[in-house]
Amino acid sequence: MKATINLSEYGLRRVFLSFLFLFSNLFVFGQQQTYVYHAGEIEVSGYTNNYNWKMKTDSVECKALITLQNRQLKVINNLSFTVPVQKLSSPNTYMDRIAHRTLKSYPFDKIYFKYVKSEIHPWDDKDQYLVKATGNLTIAGVTQAIKMDLIATVIKDGTITFAGTHKLKLSTYQVVPKKTLMGTLNTSDDVTVNFVIGLKPMMLSSASDR
Repeated sequence: MKATINLSEYGLRRVFLSFLFLFSNLFVFGQQQTYVYHAGEIEVSGYTNNYNWKMKTDSVECKALITLQNRQLKVINNLSFTVPVQKLSSPNTYMDRIAHRTLKSYPFDKIYFKYVKSEIHPWDDKDQYLVKATGNLTIAGVTQAIKMDLIATVIKDGTITFAGTHKLKLSTYQVVPKKTLMGTLNTSDDVTVNFVIGLKPMMLSSASDR
């Protein structure tokens, strides 16, 4: 009986040590984790022959699969975000309606970005990274491959933020800038998109919602 007890204790000890070994390997070698949108803002801006215009929204759907190793960003396995066109707004509701029609919010009510690949390089701060990303951007139902530089920041509370700027031409997406005010106001083909998106691990986000 005594030998059986010792054998059992030995077996439990091996199971416990094996568990610790596996857990430490996940931490050291990195684990893919699902992140979801937590907070942020997307700003779309351009200009006319009379003034500059700017529209913003914080209504963003975003989800990512990211691998960290010792709190260092190693791999972006997947990332996508969606912006409802009619959520883009400014203090000028008249110009908003024109912009929404120009972007063909019906039937193409959303703007999509789908990540393809990236190169990740350390940036100025030890928790920041330059992400040279490639992906597919869909506007008004037309999809184009794009490249853009992002600054990723890993925050101690588990949040990861992505900030960047992307310049585009509306005509690339078969969008024709509309003339308004009897043709006296002409909108430029050039548009700039600035964004900051904060993502939290899905488990943390679910816990904070409760």
